[in-house]
Amino acid sequence: MAHTYDTAKRMKAPRAIALCQCFNGALEFQAGHWREADAALRESIRLHREIGAASGEALACQRLGVLLTARGDWEGGRIVIEEGIIAAERALLRAHCLVRLYAALARNHLEASDLDAAEHTLGLGLEMSQRHGHCASCDALLLPAAVSVRVKQGNLQAAEMFCDQLEEASVKYASRIWVAMARQARAELAAAQGKLDQAVLWYHEAYENFTIAGNDYEAARCLSASSEIRLRRRAPRDEIIVQQAQAEAREIYARLGAG
Repeated sequence: MAHTYDTAKRMKAPRAIALCQCFNGALEFQAGHWREADAALRESIRLHREIGAASGEALACQRLGVLLTARGDWEGGRIVIEEGIIAAERALLRAHCLVRLYAALARNHLEASDLDAAEHTLGLGLEMSQRHGHCASCDALLLPAAVSVRVKQGNLQAAEMFCDQLEEASVKYASRIWVAMARQARAELAAAQGKLDQAVLWYHEAYENFTIAGNDYEAARCLSASSEIRLRRRAPRDEIIVQQAQAEAREIYARLGAG
């Protein structure tokens, strides 16, 4: 990717540079280099706007919004995502862009504890996905958000339906990230159902898969969620394990610059 980016800069090709920076931003975010990811995505948004490439602008906004939400800048993330939605309305890949943006916005609202807004936004995302056919890469964002919203609402039957869809996709695509997301969603649902032992187990499996895949942020989220469950469960050694897990999660959050 670095070679492609350098070549695009030498050729002074703004469209190619914008695309490279969007992918660079996604990769840097995944690798935990959030400062570099932020800079790359902002450059991608600027260049896509300059050349009038609405799809590229929308996707870069979605990725930057996810990053800002992960940092704890919920207002900044919301603003960027809403700018992406405006761009997506005139994009060639309108449906794909909007599903991704609605998924990111639903997660943003959840993190900001605005459940009503999260429900509304999720509804828009699900309607768009159903209308235009399900896309695997879009569902990777939408389905976990759907599980979280339904769990928060106490609609565990609907949450389980979305969990089942995630499980099916994880088997179909045989991807470690898909497996990790499916286990994470199952753990969240199990905790809400009072199945604390199963929730701890699934969070551990999700943590291991996220760690191997290099997604430290989601791995840390699993550690934090599992710690909360262990504090509720209070099984032997839970307190010691929680101290270790919380310390590891804090180290990851601090390194990433997460709020």
